[in-house]
Amino acid sequence: MTKRTLDDIDPFVPDGTLQDKVIIITGTSQGIGKSAAYGFARAGATVALCARRGAIVKDMADEIESMGGRAIGVECDVTKEDQVKHLVEETVSAFGRIDGLFNNAGIDTAKVAFCDVDYEDWKAVHDVKIHGTFLTLKYTIPVMIANGGGAIVNNGSVVAHHAFVPAPFAASSQAAIIGLTKVAAATYAKDNIRINMLSTGGILGQERADTAYEGLLEPILKTIPQGRMGRPSEDAQVAAWLLSDYASYVNGAEIAVDGAHLAGSGNYMIGR
Repeated sequence: MTKRTLDDIDPFVPDGTLQDKVIIITGTSQGIGKSAAYGFARAGATVALCARRGAIVKDMADEIESMGGRAIGVECDVTKEDQVKHLVEETVSAFGRIDGLFNNAGIDTAKVAFCDVDYEDWKAVHDVKIHGTFLTLKYTIPVMIANGGGAIVNNGSVVAHHAFVPAPFAASSQAAIIGLTKVAAATYAKDNIRINMLSTGGILGQERADTAYEGLLEPILKTIPQGRMGRPSEDAQVAAWLLSDYASYVNGAEIAVDGAHLAGSGNYMIGR
C-alpha cells in the first residue's frame, strides 16, 4: 500500500497559504477542528492539536507527522487554566513559537426550552465558550508579542445574533465571543496581533450526520438562503485565510460563514 502524504489531503486553500506558521487548534477531535488540523497542515502549517479526548488528537498528530507534516497532540480542557498553560508551553517547547490560534473548542448543548435548562449545563457551555476563549487568548497573546506578532481566529456562531430557541445557552455564550474578540483586537493591534472571529452557521460534519440538530434539520435549512448546510472545511478555510498573511489588515472583524443566513433568512425562532 502506498504511504499517504500531505498531498493526499484535499486542499481548501492554496498550498503554502500557512507555510511555516505554528498554529494551535483547539477542539480538534472532530468536525471543524479536525478538518482544520489536516487542512492547515496541507497548507504548510505546523499544528498543535488539542482536545479533551487526548488520545484522538495524539493519533491525529502522529498521522500528520507520518504524512510529512509537523504536529503535536496535547490533551487539554480549555476551561482548566493549568491545562491551557501546559498546551502553550508544550507548543513553544516543541516548535519555539506560536504564530496563530484557531479557537474552535465547543460543547454540544441539549435541546430544551429556556426555563428547562439545567444550571450545571448552562455553566458548562459558558465555561467552554467564554472562559476557554479568554484563557487561550490570555496565554497565547504574550508568546505572539514576544515573537513579533500573530493572528487569532475565534469561532463563534450566528446564534449570537438570531435566537435558536432550542439551544438557549448558545445565544449568550456565543455573543460573548464578539466582545472578547473586539476588546482583544483593539488592545493588541499595536503589537501586530490580529484577532478576528467567525459567525458560523449550520455545519454538518460526517461524525454527526445522523444525529445533528435532532430532527430540526429541515426547518433550519429553510433559514439558509443558500439552501444547504455548510461543510467543516468551508469554515476552516475562512479561518485559514484569516490566519494567513493575506488578511494582514483584517482585525477585529466578525465574518459570517453561514450561506447568507444572517443576510436574509426567514424563521429564526425555530422551536417556538
